Amino acid sequence: FPSHDIEVKYNAGVKYYEKKDYYHALQLFEELITIYCGTAKAEQSYYYYCYCTYNVDDFQTAAYHFNDFLETYPSSKHGEEIQFMYAYCFYQDSPIATLDQTSTLDAIDKFQIFTNRFPSSPKVAEANKLIDELRLKLETKAFQNARLYYKTENYKAAYRDWETIIIIR
Repeated sequence: FPSHDIEVKYNAGVKYYEKKDYYHALQLFEELITIYCGTAKAEQSYYYYCYCTYNVDDFQTAAYHFNDFLETYPSSKHGEEIQFMYAYCFYQDSPIATLDQTSTLDAIDKFQIFTNRFPSSPKVAEANKLIDELRLKLETKAFQNARLYYKTENYKAAYRDWETIIIIR
C-alpha cells in the first residue's frame, strides 16, 4: 500500500474487509497489528486480522490467531464470538471420515469448552448441532474401520472399533 500514514492504511484495510477483499485487507492488518501494538486500535486490528485469515480459508492459521486473540484480550467484548470461531476453525478443518480425525476431536473439544464457558450464548444450539455432526463423522470412521477389519478377519480389531461406535453414541 503506497501510503505511510497508518490511519490511511487502517481505513483502507477496513474498506477492503467490508468489500470482502480479505487478501488485501490481510496484508494491511498484518502490518498494522505490529504498529498498533499497545494502543487502543490494536484489538480491533487483530480482530480484523483473525477474520481475514479465516476468510481466506486458512483455518489452521485462523485458529491459532483466534486463540491468541483470546489470550491477548481475555476481557474483550468479542470474547464469546472469538471463542466460537476458534472452535469453528477446527470444524472447518475437519476432513472426510476416511482421513485422520485429529481436527474433528479438537473441534468437539473446543465447542465443548465454548458451551461450558458461555452456556447462555445463542450459539450453544449451533455448537451442539456441530458436535453431533462431528460425532457422526467419528462413528462413520469407526464403522468403516470395523468393517475393514471384519473383512480381513481381524475380529478383535473389528470388535474394538465396534465398541468405539457404542462409546461415541
